[in-house]
Parts: sequence; structure tokens; C-alpha cells
Amino acid sequence: SKVVQNISCGGDKIKTEVLLKSEEGTGMNPIIDAIMNRRSIRKYTDQPVSREDIETVLKAGIYAPTGGDAEPWHFGVLTDRKTIDDLDERGRKAMSQSGIERIVAMGTNPKYRLFFGAPVVIMIYGEKVLRKTGTHLSALADCSAAIQNMQLAAYSLGLGTCWIGLMRYLFASDSCFAPEGFDPLYAMTLGYSAGAEALRPRSRMEDVITWF
Repeated sequence: SKVVQNISCGGDKIKTEVLLKSEEGTGMNPIIDAIMNRRSIRKYTDQPVSREDIETVLKAGIYAPTGGDAEPWHFGVLTDRKTIDDLDERGRKAMSQSGIERIVAMGTNPKYRLFFGAPVVIMIYGEKVLRKTGTHLSALADCSAAIQNMQLAAYSLGLGTCWIGLMRYLFASDSCFAPEGFDPLYAMTLGYSAGAEALRPRSRMEDVITWF
């Protein structure tokens, strides 16, 4: 079936068509539609994101499932252009020193930007030792669930996101503004997509489910 979705671009709505297999649903259910049609956005406009929308996205994150009700997360919101660009530069420098050929090539590419020019970057931090359980378990998984929630919430608001895992090369030497007792785990960009050309087609592997 064919699903028509609207993507915000500089305040305008761009209509795109997404083909879904019939067994994947028709897009009538908004949650399923968001899961199926959300994409990682790697090109953003300069349009600022309202504080209300940022707070809505963050609230969705803290409503994510969490093992033992630990809630082992903290979020840092970056909206200052210079601060974002400085962190981007530090991340790319760390990538260039990783010793991994593909990562080094990305980090030294003068055109590459970790945050793709997004007007908002959300840093995700996890507790080193969970306050509620006294263990080192679940922070990574719980924070990942929070990111997924935030991405789906952002999509529902007409905003684009990208989950940034390459920041990991910086974390060994840079706390990235993490509060005491927390480690930086990931970053997530947030902003308005620069248009349909910013979307990449999605394909998914088959034969990944076994029924018992």
C-alpha cells in the first residue's frame, strides 16, 4: 500500500509517498506510521526548534521503559551554534585518531559534520552506577529506549532526528558536559529536515524472524 506523509521543511509541508508492504500496515495507526516512516535526517534547515517542542521530545524520552524503574538517564540540550560546532569539531578530531580506516576517513573529510548542521543536539548520559539498583546494568539499554521514544515524538511533531553513535570516539577523553556520576553515551540531532532529498530510502533484511 502507499502512504502519503507530510514532512516539515522550513515551515512548509513537503508531501512524499512511501511504499509499504501490505503486511506492514497502511499507516492508519499513527504509532505504526511513525515507526515505519521515521528516517534518520542528515540535512537540516536553519529554522529554530521551539522550546515547547524540545521539551515535548524530552518528555517522551523520560517516559521510556526502564529496567527496575531505574531511570538512569540525563539529557543535555545544546542550542548554541558555537557550542554545537565546537563539540562537532572535537568529535571529528577523535574520529580521525581512532585508527579505524573508515572512521578516520570520515573524521578527516572537510565536508563531513557529525551533527549535520542541526540547530539542536541532545546529549544522552547514563548513570555509571544506578542509584536505584546499585548495579552497572541497564543504563545503555534504557537510554537507547529513551532515544527511540524521542525520535518517534519528534517525527510526530514534524521534526527530524539522527541518532549519533560516532561520538563514542570522543567519550574516552571528553565528558561532553556530562554531570557528575554520568557517562556520555550518545547524541541525537533535532531540527527541521531540509527536504525530501534529505531522506534516504529504507530497506530491511528479510529472514530475521523465526516462529517457534
